[in-house]
Amino acid sequence: MSDANQKFPAKHDTYAFLETAGNVFIWMMGGLYVRGAERVPRHGAVLLVSNHASFLDPVAIGVATPRRVLFMTKAEVFKVKILAWLLDGVDCFPVKRGSADRSAFKQALQRLSEGRCLCIFPEGTRSPDGKLLLPEPGAATLGLRMGVQLVPVYVKGSHEMLGVNRPAKRGRIDVIFGDPFTFEKDINRELAGQMLMSKIQELADNPDRDVAVPIRPHRFVKPSERLN
Repeated sequence: MSDANQKFPAKHDTYAFLETAGNVFIWMMGGLYVRGAERVPRHGAVLLVSNHASFLDPVAIGVATPRRVLFMTKAEVFKVKILAWLLDGVDCFPVKRGSADRSAFKQALQRLSEGRCLCIFPEGTRSPDGKLLLPEPGAATLGLRMGVQLVPVYVKGSHEMLGVNRPAKRGRIDVIFGDPFTFEKDINRELAGQMLMSKIQELADNPDRDVAVPIRPHRFVKPSERLN
């Protein structure tokens, strides 16, 4: 696997723009705080697994994580040309929801084999009430297939700031990182999915175990990890 700090050429890179714009928006709405960022491995393949209750979750995670993060993004978003261009500049790739998307799964495998940091929302969609949903099999399958380190993530406050069918509201968002772990080889996919959600729930139940560090808007410099 490649070194996560190695720089690779890219056709265009929109990470700094999107990261800065997203942080400015959340800061104007009340602020972004990170807890336990030191737990994210700085090198090699990492799979972040997070709850999902708002469109702001990828933004908050992308800003709070100390290295660059890739996301699977629903295919419908890529139909808007400007959004497709912006997302391509941060190496997001489309996934068709509601069915097993083998193309997206292969891309996820490829990114992890390159030593990248990939974030997946195991629930597969946003929770309408902010409570954890049952997991889809994708995240557990990736973790089992690749044997990579997984880091549980809990995003607190995004549902209140901009939830499903809810108007925008001032507040604060905390991104909480848990301890990295790997699956045992003999674990089955169903149990692996349950373990993922259990570790996310543990963070939700104990969000204040680490000191909250505010992330104020500034110019971000996270080196590109792209291979193409």
